[in-house]
Amino acid sequence: MKDLLSNLSEFDVLFVSSKLLNEKLNQELLKLNINNTPIVYITEDFKKEPVFIQTTALDYIVSSCVEDELLMKVKKYNTLFNKYEQIGSFATSVMDSNMLPLFLVKNEKIFYANAMLLKVLKYKTLEELQAANLDEIFCHNFHYHCQEKNNQWFQKSLENENTRVYTLNKNKEHTHEVKTSYLEEFDTYVVNLNDITKEIEHEQRVKTILYTDALTQQENRSKLIHDLRYGEEEINSICLIDINSFKEINDFYGHKTGDQILIQVTELILDKLKNIKHMKLYKLPADIYCVTNLKANKKEFTTLIASLIEAIDKHVFVIDQYEIDVRVTSGISYSLKTNKLITADLALQAAKKDHKDYLVFFDELDNIEEYKNNMIWTKKLKTAIAKDNIIVYYQPLINNQTMKVEKYECLVRMIDEDSIISPFFFLDISKKSNQYHKITRSVIRKSCKEFENLNFEFSINISYEDIEEPSFLGFIKETFQLYDVANRVVFEILEDEGIKNYKTLTDFILEVKKMGCKVAIDDFGTGYSNFEHLLKMNIDYLKIDASLVKNIVHDENSYKVTKTIIEFAKNLNLKTIAEYVENHEIFEVVRDLGADYSQGYYFSAPLESPTLSCFKNKDKND
Repeated sequence: MKDLLSNLSEFDVLFVSSKLLNEKLNQELLKLNINNTPIVYITEDFKKEPVFIQTTALDYIVSSCVEDELLMKVKKYNTLFNKYEQIGSFATSVMDSNMLPLFLVKNEKIFYANAMLLKVLKYKTLEELQAANLDEIFCHNFHYHCQEKNNQWFQKSLENENTRVYTLNKNKEHTHEVKTSYLEEFDTYVVNLNDITKEIEHEQRVKTILYTDALTQQENRSKLIHDLRYGEEEINSICLIDINSFKEINDFYGHKTGDQILIQVTELILDKLKNIKHMKLYKLPADIYCVTNLKANKKEFTTLIASLIEAIDKHVFVIDQYEIDVRVTSGISYSLKTNKLITADLALQAAKKDHKDYLVFFDELDNIEEYKNNMIWTKKLKTAIAKDNIIVYYQPLINNQTMKVEKYECLVRMIDEDSIISPFFFLDISKKSNQYHKITRSVIRKSCKEFENLNFEFSINISYEDIEEPSFLGFIKETFQLYDVANRVVFEILEDEGIKNYKTLTDFILEVKKMGCKVAIDDFGTGYSNFEHLLKMNIDYLKIDASLVKNIVHDENSYKVTKTIIEFAKNLNLKTIAEYVENHEIFEVVRDLGADYSQGYYFSAPLESPTLSCFKNKDKND
């Protein structure tokens, strides 16, 4: 037997009866495996169906095979072995040079590992690694990664791209992404480990930056939105807490003191929440905080917020030599609507308006549809401005004595697809979306170009917001350099609660009148009309408010106020314009009262071009 074994390298294959197997022979045969001598073990139970079992990379067990079947299997084995032997040395060389940890698994055992894997796992030889259990080699059971508790975790990576395992190296846990390939011909798994520890650490640093308020180190608005959308537990209710008049604190005490206020308020809120696991604090931009609640107990949450407001109110914030009192206002939402952040903000704004410490959202506060509408029109308006679809229509003003058209009012319109849109739908929204000034300038420029070669006065509506804009007067001067129309322009100014500084207004009027322009006060007679300021403004026209004119025939008060305005204007040598003249009856009344001009649908709707030059008086019954 010994002589036979020593000469086995001369044979292509060795057939061994299972009856001859013993421990000593097994050891000798293992040496032959290393020398790449193929061995076939034969059992002698011929009653069973033939079975051909591959037990390792290099040995087979043949059960109850007839001779020709056995020979066929030997040939197949030799072909496979020769192929394996040919590629073996090359593959081993490639795998050893691979800088990523790599190993081969067959029958749940590692039979090859490259040098990098041994280094990572701190094994000197492959035999040491093979002696260890895979569960002992790698860490498991991290809650969001691979949770396999058996040796099949590497197989899972064939289906799951996010399979990860962990090693402990230099007292630091390393995360490895698992990439597995299955070689069906050899029934072998090729497993690559890619160390992604640095990438994960970088990702965590980025998340910390993105999700953390730099001043207070609390999770921020981005994290709140993420938790509202994707959090493991549903946020049942939220409360927004806003520091009252915080800008004044910043302006008076300085931003450094303001920052300390924000930090101390954070600490006070955290102290209140420290024993309540289902509530959490977020720090939103500026001076706003958000407390979230995972439980459905409304009474408990409302009571806590009330006590929190009281605690902040009673606390004296001592910073440097200052003692500062801080008050807050809160909005609470238990709404079942998707976006609790919006409904909490609606409650907060309502609480501020009603001067309440806090307010719980209720359906009557819900103007989300209005917000959606505003967003739609903001987008439409932005598109219209970009495509130069802000256009001007022109409504004639009739001289009440001559019935001739002497003036036009320039009215803004917007093209939306194939429709002409009234400013009712977009002008207020333009102010909220910071697009209003672009519209005003477009109307001025296009109106001046339109009337450059026409012999009409034309009026353009502007607001105090336009007048206080620093570059507005310069824009007007530049426009008049392009179009020689200054002596025919009338600026219609709406006098309302938006006027903060009458000196700014009177200075503007003085400047445009120096250029040759005229000025009218629009919608005079209601609201914020101020006779004292009017005397100082050196204007040319008063436009009587439409609410007075349209009711002048049937409402005695409207008649008396209109009459007073016209008489007042005549005493100041001002011309008067009655707008909203919708029918013959209204026209006769305002003309008889002495109004100089009339404007309204009785004469003409706004026109695409200022082509109307006169108007023939209609019969009362027309």
